[in-house]
Amino acid sequence: MTEKCAWFINLSDDEHAAQAAALQLKPYGLPIRGQRWPQGLAWLAAAQEAASANAAVTVVFGAANRYADPALRRDLALFRLMLQTQAGHAINGFTLLTDDTPDAPQAMPGLAVLDDWTPLSAGWPAKLIARAYAPIAPRWPAQLGLHAHERLGVWLETHPQPGHTASGALVGVAGNQAKIDFHAVGPKGGLPSTTDNQYELRGLQFTVADTAFEAWGLRNLIPADERYYVRLEGDPDLLAIGSLPDGEPDDVALIRLG
Repeated sequence: MTEKCAWFINLSDDEHAAQAAALQLKPYGLPIRGQRWPQGLAWLAAAQEAASANAAVTVVFGAANRYADPALRRDLALFRLMLQTQAGHAINGFTLLTDDTPDAPQAMPGLAVLDDWTPLSAGWPAKLIARAYAPIAPRWPAQLGLHAHERLGVWLETHPQPGHTASGALVGVAGNQAKIDFHAVGPKGGLPSTTDNQYELRGLQFTVADTAFEAWGLRNLIPADERYYVRLEGDPDLLAIGSLPDGEPDDVALIRLG
């Protein structure tokens, strides 16, 4: 396997911050690779490139307000989920913002996929090395993965009760005109070739935290080693993930992309 590396993502044309960080990290022996974002690449191609390079940790450089842009954060969240899925373990992230603190974004409910990306501070190289070799798993209330193919589309892989059997699964999406258009149950780690969908729900609408969701669900019993897969049309701002006991939505966990 390719030697582990730190994957640098530069959000601007100015390479000074990334070059300075590379000099600080060089004595620690972790190779550095990366890209300008998006450099003509969609997040799908970027995640594939980072996975091929065996990226063990990511570092984002750029202006604070650029990093706060919702569309960029959605793309970075999808990049992170796909990179983790291909790596088979957590990939932690760091940020070095090169100007003032960004304007506070509009408050949104739930945890965010990028919430645990750590701002760089004094002594950061040692912490980055530690995360590269012993990553800390995100504390999301549901297991998340992502599979993306130019032909098959973008699929969210999830389990609403990590480590336990779930009595069904439900995924809702909100924002950015996103929808779900297909679903399946199968082994974790890859799209199933067949599925036996039991008691389907499609286009279910509900409101949580003043946010309207459209959801799909199945009442299949989902063991800990299987997953619920939904194909996404568009990039949602918010996910609502829960189980489906007795054919009715259970309490849902809210997770923001970005």
